Amino acid sequence: MSVYYKEKPEYLNEALSSIFHQTKAPSEIVIVKDGSLTKELDDVIDRFAQKAPVKIILIEKNVGLGLALNEGLKHSSNEIVARMDSDDIIPPDRFEKQLATIEKGYDVVSCWSTLFLGEIDKAIAVKKRPETHEDIVKLAKRRSPVSHAACLYRKSEVLAAGGYQHCEMYEDYHLWVRMILNGSKFYNVQESLYYVRTSQEQVSRRGGMKYLQNEIRTFLEFHKMGFFSFSDLVVNTVIRISVRLLPIKLRSLLLKLVWKKY
Repeated sequence: MSVYYKEKPEYLNEALSSIFHQTKAPSEIVIVKDGSLTKELDDVIDRFAQKAPVKIILIEKNVGLGLALNEGLKHSSNEIVARMDSDDIIPPDRFEKQLATIEKGYDVVSCWSTLFLGEIDKAIAVKKRPETHEDIVKLAKRRSPVSHAACLYRKSEVLAAGGYQHCEMYEDYHLWVRMILNGSKFYNVQESLYYVRTSQEQVSRRGGMKYLQNEIRTFLEFHKMGFFSFSDLVVNTVIRISVRLLPIKLRSLLLKLVWKKY
């Protein structure tokens, strides 16, 4: 888990509390402080560190999510690593169910996720993903095929593919494509084991010229890697131009429809 100074202490507290209620408890919790945090955030982390095996990694200057996660991965003691964002919530059986699945021989195991506003019972959409590796690879030709923060993966497989790299707003998708090309096997549990806190502000960040430019830059890299064909590159670029430049309300409605479909 990477924590940034703008995170709300109450959200971090809820996230960590949900980890402490797992039926399959983690042997360690690696928290990366991506730059200096507020006293309130430090207090939340310190409180949990007093009653559980919390490993705190401090990066003096903010480096962004991808590089922060890569640093945390280096300090993770286990081969099986679970990801989580600092403002989300997980049900008690998340780790138990995903661990049972990854032990069947997969390298990345994620699941569906439920998006909510404010309170966990105020769900607005279920973000579904295909189950089998073949269908996951197929979807990866159009969008990120797994819920990143909701995944378990094998540390060795992530590092073998080059680990997290700086790819603004697309650190996870970039990693999945490299892992697919490297032969890693994926699976999505077909139920929601992750609750994503969202807001209208987050929807607005999924659009605009800067977001679109980062997206196209990432797609060009996928084409150079040999993962995107030229037609994949063209189709994805045209679709993203159409979506990212829509007014926020229309983009929000479209995203909800896509989340429910997949």
